[in-house]
Amino acid sequence: MGTRITMGCQTGGRESSLKRMSSPASTLKTRTRRVLLVEDNPLFQTLVLGAVRKLGRGWEVLACKRGREALELLRDKEASFDLALVDLGLPDMSGVEVISAARESDPDLPIMVISVISAEASVLAAIRAGARGYILKSDSESAMAEAIGQVLEGNYPISPALARTLFRLAGSPAEGSVENAFSLTPRELETLRNLSKGNAYEDVAKLMGISLSTVQTNVRNLYRKLDAHSQLQAVNKARDHGLL
Repeated sequence: MGTRITMGCQTGGRESSLKRMSSPASTLKTRTRRVLLVEDNPLFQTLVLGAVRKLGRGWEVLACKRGREALELLRDKEASFDLALVDLGLPDMSGVEVISAARESDPDLPIMVISVISAEASVLAAIRAGARGYILKSDSESAMAEAIGQVLEGNYPISPALARTLFRLAGSPAEGSVENAFSLTPRELETLRNLSKGNAYEDVAKLMGISLSTVQTNVRNLYRKLDAHSQLQAVNKARDHGLL
C-alpha cells in the first residue's frame, strides 16, 4: 500500500495495512504525526524525506509511488494524516485527483504540492482542488523544510517564481480559459470528459449523439493538441491543467 518511513528510525518495508504501523500502546504514549508522501521518483522521495527530517523526530512518512495507492490509504477509515505532500506528475493519474480526495477525506488536512510542473493551469488546478502550498522541486531542501513548516502553521507557502505567476493571473481578465491555451473545441473537451469516465468510443458516440468516426477524429485532435500518445496520457495531462 505504501512504504513506511519513521523519522529517526530505520526505514520500514511495505505495509499491507495501516493497522500494522504502530501498536495501541505506543499510540497512547506518544502520538506519531503522519505524512502522506505521493511521489514516484526515488530521488525526489529522498529529497522530500530530508526536508521532513528537519522538522524533528516523531514524524512517520507513508510514501506512495502511485496515486491509487494514496487513494487507498485515504479511504482507510483508520488512517490519520497530519500532512500530505503530493507530486502532480504521477504515473497512473494526476496529483490533482489525489489532492481532491485528500481534501474530501479531511477538509482540515494541510496539503502541499512539491512538483516540477509550473504551468499556470496546473498550479491553479491544484490550489482549487485544495492545496495550501506549492513548491517546485528545484527549490532547496531547506526551502522545502521551511515551506512544510509554514503550511503546518496554517500559512500558504509558494515558490517565488510561482508567486509572480499568480499575481499576474490575478490581474488578468477572468475570461482567459484553459481550453483556449490548447485550442480545444467544446466537442473535443466533451469527448475527453466522457473518455475519462471509462466510456468506450462507442458509448461516447451514443452519449454525444455523434458517429464513431467523429469520436475517433476528436481523439486524434486531442492527442495532437495535448501532445499525448495515449488516452491515459491525454486524460492525465488534461487533469494536470484543470480541464477535468
